[in-house]
Amino acid sequence: MKRHIEFLVLANKNLARNRTKTIVVVLCLVAILFPFITAIAISEGVWSHSLISVEKGGDLYLTLDEFGKNAPIPAQYFEKIKNIYGVTRAVPRIIGRGFLQNKLAVIVGINKEDTPDFFHSITGRLFSAGKEEVVIGKGLADYFKLNIGDKFSMQTQKRKTFTVVGIFSAKSGIWSSNLILMSLEVAGELFNAKGMFSDIQLFTLPGHNSEIARDILEILKDKPYRLQDKQIVRNYFNRGFALKGGIFTVLYLLAFALGIPAVLVASGFGLTERRREVGILKATGWQTTEILELISFEQLLISLIGAVLALLLSFLWMKVFNGAIISQFFIAEIGMLPKFTVPAKFLPLPTVIAFFLSFIITMVGCFYTTWRAATVPPVDSMR
Repeated sequence: MKRHIEFLVLANKNLARNRTKTIVVVLCLVAILFPFITAIAISEGVWSHSLISVEKGGDLYLTLDEFGKNAPIPAQYFEKIKNIYGVTRAVPRIIGRGFLQNKLAVIVGINKEDTPDFFHSITGRLFSAGKEEVVIGKGLADYFKLNIGDKFSMQTQKRKTFTVVGIFSAKSGIWSSNLILMSLEVAGELFNAKGMFSDIQLFTLPGHNSEIARDILEILKDKPYRLQDKQIVRNYFNRGFALKGGIFTVLYLLAFALGIPAVLVASGFGLTERRREVGILKATGWQTTEILELISFEQLLISLIGAVLALLLSFLWMKVFNGAIISQFFIAEIGMLPKFTVPAKFLPLPTVIAFFLSFIITMVGCFYTTWRAATVPPVDSMR
């Protein structure tokens, strides 16, 4: 054990002596690992943040079915559905999209008493029932320079003027940045769908979903409908994030492309110092296995420094610069500088993977060169 510790100390001295090479290799590793760690942190953060709405949402989601996709459900069925045994709460909603000038916004119509708790993180107040008042996201407010009390209209209904009574906080997250929240009645008028709901959320008692489905079938009779539980909705989210795998493929290609300079520098390509060092060690009685162990300790220290610096840089990038530039690859239509706090979740496993990735890259670059220099006569290595 004492011998291994001596190798570790000597490896540290070698890195300090060849500080230029060490700094170059570490910078190359940071360039490789920083986007990798940051991308995983954003992906995990957005994933977990988005699932909040699923976990806090209804146990069942009811819509009509039209050509295999969701269709609005008439409001005339709401009272019967709400009174089904096993349904503890029913929340009608109107959800759609519309353009506020050139900006696409998500429009949610809901009764004021049904707004979830996480909708209350706002500056100002919630809308009043039946009035043309809205709460808008921080992204829309900043983009159009809207403040509380300002008025605006939308392309879908230019004759209707809305008054901003609240603005979601930037800390509310991705779900509220481009959101326009209004009352159910006003949303129905906006979309020219009075008496229709885009869906009905059903909160149910555990174990009653099958009975509720049969009762809904009797209420709707011959109308085709879609009843989706929380697990199906969760699967939609998981499938959507799985599609982001292509972004990770690009990052991996970028990582290995940037890894080429690190491999060349770590291998001593075009340098004679490493071969001379190996020759001197061999001439003083070092064994090939001992030289390889010393080199392995050097790459271990370099990889550890690179992984830790990449993690710190990634953390600072998310906290100070709010994931600028990188976040747009994982969250659509947010631009290079997000107008809300981008969620990031740093897990231990990605950092460990980053460390082993950097260790493999540096070892591939130096192991063969060192072994080759260590297996020739010392005189040849020192030439």
